[in-house]
Amino acid sequence: MAVPPVPSCYIAMAERVFGLSVNQVMAYTAVANVLLVVILTSINIYYAWHAKRQADASRAQVDASNRQAAIAEESLSILRQQMETQHRADLATITLQLKVAIHSIDDWIKRISGNNQPQLPDQISILSDDFRVATNRANAIDEIVAENMGAATLYIDQAENHIRILRNSQSHHAAAWKEMQEKATKSLSIAKYKLNVARARWEAPASQAS
Repeated sequence: MAVPPVPSCYIAMAERVFGLSVNQVMAYTAVANVLLVVILTSINIYYAWHAKRQADASRAQVDASNRQAAIAEESLSILRQQMETQHRADLATITLQLKVAIHSIDDWIKRISGNNQPQLPDQISILSDDFRVATNRANAIDEIVAENMGAATLYIDQAENHIRILRNSQSHHAAAWKEMQEKATKSLSIAKYKLNVARARWEAPASQAS
């Protein structure tokens, strides 16, 4: 029994979808696929660009941190050099002032010794201002040295007072003049002893190594 032929109108309807022919549908599908590929590619490119920006920003931060660390290290190195230079200068200053002070004491002991009233200057000053600065510097390095230097300063202040009285005293008051002479000499001798103790400790290697 023969199959009746399909009407041409049905064949035409089967070849169309939503009013579009099969070829049109395929063409639009291809275009949509291309657009989708373009969109996905654009998204990938954007994320790659964004990731590169973040990576560049991170590298810039790392570089900035490295530069700051290098500057800090350089500043610290300069500070260490300055501290070392200051330390060496302090060592030299304290050593010099101890020697100068001991020499000055010896000179004043000779000045006021003897049986005749010495010719003394109007300004009585045995220690220089540098010695007091050196005492402060020594305190930061060796407190025992500084304590002896400070004690010597007190005895020298006493001696200066005695010498001022000695300078203003009358030569015919022999007993009073002799008493001031002995007191001044005694104060200077104790001060010299304190300075010799300080100098001996200061010149020991262990003291200056600190």
